[in-house]
Amino acid sequence: MCFAAAAESEDDPIGMQFDAASHESKEYRMARRKLHTQLCDLMEIEYPIMQAGMGGFADPPLVIAVSEAGGLGTLGGCVYEPDELDEAIREIRKGTSKPFAVDLILPEKLQDMAGITKEGLMKYIPEEYVEYEKELRKQFGVPEDYHSTRGGALWTLEGVKAQIEVCLENRIPALAAGLGRLGWAMPECRARGIKTIAIGANVKQTMKHVDDGVDLIVAQGFDAGGHTGNIGTLALVPQIVDAAAPIPVVAAGGIADGRGLVAALALGAIGVWCGSMFLLSTEVTFTERQKDRIIAATERDAVISKAISGKTLRQLRSAFTKVWEEGPKPPLGYPFHGVLTLDIIDYAYEHKDQEEFDAILVTPASQAARLMNRRRSSRQIIEDMVEEAARILEEGLPNRVTMG
Repeated sequence: MCFAAAAESEDDPIGMQFDAASHESKEYRMARRKLHTQLCDLMEIEYPIMQAGMGGFADPPLVIAVSEAGGLGTLGGCVYEPDELDEAIREIRKGTSKPFAVDLILPEKLQDMAGITKEGLMKYIPEEYVEYEKELRKQFGVPEDYHSTRGGALWTLEGVKAQIEVCLENRIPALAAGLGRLGWAMPECRARGIKTIAIGANVKQTMKHVDDGVDLIVAQGFDAGGHTGNIGTLALVPQIVDAAAPIPVVAAGGIADGRGLVAALALGAIGVWCGSMFLLSTEVTFTERQKDRIIAATERDAVISKAISGKTLRQLRSAFTKVWEEGPKPPLGYPFHGVLTLDIIDYAYEHKDQEEFDAILVTPASQAARLMNRRRSSRQIIEDMVEEAARILEEGLPNRVTMG
């Protein structure tokens, strides 16, 4: 792995320079560091930092900001209907000429559900759950006659194929499978020169991505926010690096500063895939109260719950996660649980400025919660991570380690 860490200007040995045109909270900013790995060449980005595609939170403003700052911005495309996805991709291209990715959910089980609509999926939900959903509406203040306008793209093979087609038609730079695999979409992606990214939470799952021939694998540990597996990041990453070779790997899960980036490189990864740290950025789709909750959280407050989608998702505890954790009914499996709770979740987000709906809002967060302690722009988050990593490599490790 080619690696370099240095200030761009030899005339600025301490890595600082005045920039009157670009200031956030100070009148100066760090000179742009050079921090280069194989990931930078593969994705044509400046820094080996990828922003995770957090559905519902990673919208065009965040994608544009991250890509413009030298990382790889990723659109959380799974929550978009096809026409909305097309519009979002066009918005990103208006905001940046730099590479970006779109993250979709492609569960293999959807292969057996071709043609089934959102309404069709409701027929598979037991009547007692339908009645319980009505009780939860009353409990959380969601009107009985409210119905989400979102369709079935998130839960049906027909919808996912339409999302994929939008990505193909737009020839996006990169496509990521946040869940599931890209196997059946790989030929078309290759034909259009679209880079492919897949997430592995264990070696067995990773080998499916290897068989598909993806360009990059994200080794995502249990520490991660959002949908995650059950093996810790430190143990998982080197095992996937070994198993996936020669396909390159980036690390994910509880990585929120330069120390995490350096650790990922030491484990054999060529970069990092980070989500939670961008939830405190100025460009993310996230309420200020949600940001306050993350800042106040400890590493124990981000819990695994199936309350939102029916799949394990690490998020901060809430009244809504509690009702599904404690009963009287356990969550349904994916995709049925997401269909069941859609109206409640979407109503809360349409009224997210009202504090009474905070109990429903999904607030994903990794176990690195104590490291996420202040609001910053996406550019500042990336530059701070790069600066810390470079200083560790240049000064920290040499000062702490002696080799004979």
